[in-house]
Amino acid sequence: MIGPKARTGRQGLWFFLPAAVFLTVVLIYPLVYSLYASFTNMRLTSPITRFVGLDTYALVLSSELFRSSVWITVVFLSCAITLEFLIGFGLALSFRAMRHTHPVMRALLMLPLMATPVSVGLVWKLMLNSDFGIVAYAGQQLGFGNILWLADPFFSMVSVIAMDVWQWTPFMFLILLAGLEGLPEDVFEAAEVDGSGALDQLLHVTLPLMSRIIVIALAFRVMFAIATFDTVFVLTKGGPARATDLITLLIQREGLVNLNVALASAMSFLVLLMVTVFSAFTFKKVLANG
Repeated sequence: MIGPKARTGRQGLWFFLPAAVFLTVVLIYPLVYSLYASFTNMRLTSPITRFVGLDTYALVLSSELFRSSVWITVVFLSCAITLEFLIGFGLALSFRAMRHTHPVMRALLMLPLMATPVSVGLVWKLMLNSDFGIVAYAGQQLGFGNILWLADPFFSMVSVIAMDVWQWTPFMFLILLAGLEGLPEDVFEAAEVDGSGALDQLLHVTLPLMSRIIVIALAFRVMFAIATFDTVFVLTKGGPARATDLITLLIQREGLVNLNVALASAMSFLVLLMVTVFSAFTFKKVLANG
């Protein structure tokens, strides 16, 4: 005789089975296969695949293209996320001060976040076009001349950063505003009684209370931003002269254009390792200080 608990457990397994199959097919199998490929010399243009151990990883680490893409990605992440935090925190402070602001204003700030990456890249490509783009036209009217936003290495990186800031600042704003609205009011009232000004309250009350939320917001944004591909691919395709060749674009080019599956897999796992170490260190520090 099967008891009711055992029968319920079996029914639960049947409900779990579709999710397990989905995770295996979509996530686990590709991950394991990619890990296997990273230890081989697999290339879709070659019929012979053999195990080479860590040689592929050594080849990646010695590659000037890989080191250059990592550096470009670091510059992109540092500039974009710093600006997103500063603008998002400033907006969050403003909205916290305007407690009776109509919620429509908050909803409007979320619009860039809801746009699809490809459409964002296309819109920015049109705006930055040196012949008819509105940004180029505004620059000419302001006396800056005809800036080649997508043809100059420096300005192309500026364009990519500006596009990312425009799209992802609402994400930072939303998290920081939620954290600010959850702070205890009595602490600020006590600070006002002690004669603290707005700047003193920001530096000595708000920021210390918000430190954990700020670190978590920055950590999540880094994890999302390192996977940036669609918008940059549509806007610049990594050019000009590889000035915006993020690590994701390099991996895509090696795997889908050069058909070097082993090299692309090794690069992917090295990036995954870096992100995992960064995330583990960050969240460990946050939990330790909490």
